[in-house]
Amino acid sequence: MSTKELAYNIIDNLSEEQLMAFVSLFGTAAEIPNEETQAAMLEADRIAYDSDVKGFTDTDELFKELLS
Repeated sequence: MSTKELAYNIIDNLSEEQLMAFVSLFGTAAEIPNEETQAAMLEADRIAYDSDVKGFTDTDELFKELLS
């Protein structure tokens, strides 16, 4: 049984009260971000993969640069 099939099986066996709690907890995870958030996510991806943008893998180095 796949993970998806298992999840469907679990959901099918929830009581109405449990299902309402499930939707309340996970329902917002399926919401589509607004345009501003989508633009910010695209910018973050662009920055993350741009070799011309300086990045840090060591927080000590990051703070040295910030404090200099």
